[in-house]
Parts: sequence; C-alpha cells; structure tokens
Amino acid sequence: MRIFPILGWMLFPGCWAVTGPGAVRGPPGGSVAVGCRYQSGYERYQKFWCRAGGLYCSNGRHMVETDGSEAEVTRGRVSIRDNHPQRVFTVTVENLTPADAGTHHCGVGRTGLLDLRDTVELTVSPGKSRPTGYWARWTISLTPIAVLMFLGKG
Repeated sequence: MRIFPILGWMLFPGCWAVTGPGAVRGPPGGSVAVGCRYQSGYERYQKFWCRAGGLYCSNGRHMVETDGSEAEVTRGRVSIRDNHPQRVFTVTVENLTPADAGTHHCGVGRTGLLDLRDTVELTVSPGKSRPTGYWARWTISLTPIAVLMFLGKG
C-alpha cells in the first residue's frame, strides 16, 4: 500500500516526480494507453517506457523514448507522446500478447542523475479493461483514506 501522497512528499521529496496508474489491463490483441504525469520543470526532458529489471530497465534499454519534444515516437507496437502543457506523456501498447505482461517503468531521463520513474504492472487477459492514466491510481489509492476521513477516523 502506498503512503498518503502528502506524507510521502514530506518524507521523500521528489518521490512522486513521475506518477503512473500503478496497474493497467488489456485483452490479447487489444491495446492499452498508459498516462504518466510528471512535475513542472521536466517538460523538455526525455520520457521513456521500459520493462523493469530491478531498479533499472531490463537490459538497460528503453522500449520507446522521446527526445524531449512532443513528437510521437513509435517503435514496433509501442508508441509514446508527450504533452508539455499538461505535463503528461502517454505510452500506447498495441496488439497485446501475453509476453507484454509484467512490470514496466514510465520515466523521465536525467543525464548524470538517476532517472525519475514509476512502476506500472501490465496485465494481458480477457475481460474488462482497467482504467488507465494518472487519475486511476489516485482514485484507487485514496478511496480507503477518503472513507476514513468521511467517518471521522482520519
């Protein structure tokens, strides 16, 4: 379970510089769009999507990345597009296969510093798709807290 965002900012400043939806689901042969939000000041930085391999990307490689511009970049079945005014980049994976399932990172590349990233679990299975994008995580994460606050327990 994630720490309440405000408490997280106090304990670990910058830990939410990039936020993704946490988990997305799509059917085999379908597609998913993953929205990852980033803080102001990172608009011209490289954005990327990769398969997780510990703290870093598997094989040290990004599946797809921008050059810091808003131009869409496509590599195979994966595309990425950055929207600077909204500070969100969207990764789309098309024609999903079971091999696409697993832990991924969406992130902002920083030369000479650790990349800023968030983890996204991609599930490929038949059935209803889960919500994607930045707000899906906060809706799911804050629900128990909102209930406690409503009941006067917070």
